[in-house]
Amino acid sequence: MTLLIDLLANLFRLLANLLAGLGPRPHYVVLDISGGYPERQPPRPPLAARILPMRGRAEQSLEELRSILDRLVGDPSVRGVVARIGDLHGGLATVQSLRNALADVRGRGKRVIAYLTTISMPQYYLATAADEILLPESAPVGISGLRTEITFFREALDRLGITPDFDRIAEYKTAADPFLRRSMSPTHREMVDALLDSMLDQILDDVARGRRLEREAVRAAIDRAPLTAAEALEANLVDAILYEDELPRRLGAPYRPARVLPWAQARRRIRIPYRWRSRQDVIAVVPLEGLIVPGESQDLPVALPFAGRRMAGSATIARAFRAVERSPRVRAVVFYVNSRGGSALASDLIWREVERVKRVKPVVVFMGDVAGSGGYYVSCGASRVVAQSATVTGSIGVVSGKFVLGDLFERYGLHREILARGATATIGSGFVRFTEAEWERVRKEMQDVYHRFTHRVAEGRRRDAAAVEAIARGRVWTGQQALAHGLVDELGDFALAVRRARELAGIPEGREVNIVTVRPPRTAAIPAFPAALDETLAALHQVRALAEERVLLLMPAV
Repeated sequence: MTLLIDLLANLFRLLANLLAGLGPRPHYVVLDISGGYPERQPPRPPLAARILPMRGRAEQSLEELRSILDRLVGDPSVRGVVARIGDLHGGLATVQSLRNALADVRGRGKRVIAYLTTISMPQYYLATAADEILLPESAPVGISGLRTEITFFREALDRLGITPDFDRIAEYKTAADPFLRRSMSPTHREMVDALLDSMLDQILDDVARGRRLEREAVRAAIDRAPLTAAEALEANLVDAILYEDELPRRLGAPYRPARVLPWAQARRRIRIPYRWRSRQDVIAVVPLEGLIVPGESQDLPVALPFAGRRMAGSATIARAFRAVERSPRVRAVVFYVNSRGGSALASDLIWREVERVKRVKPVVVFMGDVAGSGGYYVSCGASRVVAQSATVTGSIGVVSGKFVLGDLFERYGLHREILARGATATIGSGFVRFTEAEWERVRKEMQDVYHRFTHRVAEGRRRDAAAVEAIARGRVWTGQQALAHGLVDELGDFALAVRRARELAGIPEGREVNIVTVRPPRTAAIPAFPAALDETLAALHQVRALAEERVLLLMPAV
């Protein structure tokens, strides 16, 4: 059956390629690069999520962008790519993956031109992977460095009558600090300063290398920003000032302008490669994105504060791992993790699937922008861990507590009566502070989870307990720092993770592999709006259940 599908698909490609050769071929293809760029295309949201917020088409993924670039590189008539860079919503690690994709095009013999009309730090960082950077004379160059902003809610909570009753292990585990404190603690400040220093160092090194400048000259330009286009040209930060309609003349020969077409028009003129997927080994991609929760993965119609929109359910992830374990064609797994963590229970259940499957098939973790706390817990036992140098990871620690609403209710004339039996019966109540006996039980549970977490890390990373404790304590690291501390094995992008999976699976270098994203079937179909609404309500129930879980593996916002 698979062979028949391949035959039909390649017949279609043959016809498309014959038609592509009938008209003039583009010399350069313009690609709009903007948005968040998730690593893989997410599954379609439930019907309610598609109707209520009136979302547009799904944003392009890195997977799709690499596929387009592969087609352009494989067409001999195409000289290069014009990357028209717009707003980028992903983290710095995503920008690094985009840089790698453009650098790969250059490494395979095509030119890459970056064209920008506005230039922020992430936009410029991406553009420096190109052969040339071009912009109009009116474009502001806002390469003003990096910053992080954290809002502290303690005073507002006090005014409202809401009492935050939280504790954590250890001093760098600052997930609850915005609710407990009025300002940043010394350890919190130390950690964030170190993250910013590491990220800026990476940017300075990469920009200096890409622009053939001294590192000090790049730092001086950042400190003088925002710059005009003329100032950026004088500092050799860009190569020319021109308008977009002048691109064909610049990219062509004298009196023979290059044919520059946007991808929407050029795609009909670009050859499609033939593929025989039925003959290929498979590397399966299991994605974990969003808040880690027990049960099924869900998408909320809107993002919730501190939780986001996407939830990665342990049951869904487990089914995906069991599916790839059973499939004889799957030779290895790339486990894509982009999560700040969440449920300690769900994280441990997912860790178990990784630990179990890697005994029969290699499991290589690729970390996205964030893989911290529970996101690191599920990763630490893999056969190999790959991260970008700007990935935010670590946060090996736990946090526990609850918001107590008793004073808020009393302030507004709401009187709640609580009758209980048992010394710790009110431990889950949001209207009573923890008693000493309850705190004793909660802290014992926290210690148990923390010990299990550090033990998992020590076992997976082959480190002794003392070495893990020294780099744990809730501390958040960049991928570059994590590599130095042995928390990850290698720095690179998704393509590197695939190569490592191939090597561990023993797939010969020249053999083509089929990269397949595993999307386990839902336990029930969603035929109509009421069912989709039920699923959304179920997702909200999961958020509530997570809030009631006493010990969390949640990374702070940094």
